[in-house]
Amino acid sequence: MSIQNEMRRTQKINLEYKVKRLSGEIEHLTRIICLNLDRSMHRPEDLPVAEVDSQWDDLKSKWADLTIARTEIKRLEEELK
Repeated sequence: MSIQNEMRRTQKINLEYKVKRLSGEIEHLTRIICLNLDRSMHRPEDLPVAEVDSQWDDLKSKWADLTIARTEIKRLEEELK
């Protein structure tokens, strides 16, 4: 059981790092999206809609990965109790 618990702890640490990295990437993407949609910087016809659409897809993907990682961390925490 001890080896399995160490493996769970290691996996949990790796997932916590992944959550931290993804959170930073999501924060960065949201700032970029907000800047790209800032009407004080762009006229409506000049908004980079295609670029924002791509960034939004990336944001949704990272959000899904973040949710999965957090769920997995909770599962591991329950197993380690």
